Amino acid sequence: MLNERAKAFKRPVKEINLKELFSVITRRLWIVLLSTALLGFLGGLYSSIPETPMYASSARIMLASGSPEMLTTLRALIREPVVMEKAIKDLNLKMSVGALRENVNVSGVDNSIITLVTVFNADPKLTAGMANAVVKAFTDEATKKLQFYGASVLSNAVTSPDPVPINPPSNRALYIGIMMGLVFGVGITFLLDSLDDTLRSEDDLERYLGIKPLGSVSKISKKDHFGKVKRKNEYIRGETIGS
Repeated sequence: MLNERAKAFKRPVKEINLKELFSVITRRLWIVLLSTALLGFLGGLYSSIPETPMYASSARIMLASGSPEMLTTLRALIREPVVMEKAIKDLNLKMSVGALRENVNVSGVDNSIITLVTVFNADPKLTAGMANAVVKAFTDEATKKLQFYGASVLSNAVTSPDPVPINPPSNRALYIGIMMGLVFGVGITFLLDSLDDTLRSEDDLERYLGIKPLGSVSKISKKDHFGKVKRKNEYIRGETIGS
């Protein structure tokens, strides 16, 4: 018996359509605008933080290895501490092995034996020398440690006369903040709507309670109400008594 009553009064699932979605957003549009403005402001503030410009120089080498495993080993050796230490010593650099290692990138070219050694640094005048020093240190260590003589330099890194930083100023954080603000605001809007049990239309009354409305009362604004009262008072004052 209780189960039948529970089923009878069970709240039906909302059917969301495009019109209802638009109505939900417009009812709490201030939430969407506020979250968009707030996260957009934070993103713009982050974008305005000055960032140290970084420059890159690359050298190309060819590793004539006999197997893919050997090629992988040789490329891994380029960033090993023993190579980094030798490059630092040759250039008399004032940086740690870990710092140089973080600024060295090794990649293959089109699945070939050609390898690209790229060095990043804040000083554009040092990047080319650092990349060439790393390549030289690698070839020396590959010969000593692995008895590998198949490394040849295709092109050395050169200093650009007009260097361009690889991390120019960008408004990406601002755009991401705006997008996140929109998504967050719309999400909060629909969450609040799902928790709101207010009946807002005749369709809601019939859908949730199974009751058909007999009529509706239109909303009366304060302006209309006070206008009617004023006209009524004027009519009463205009009447003559005892004529």
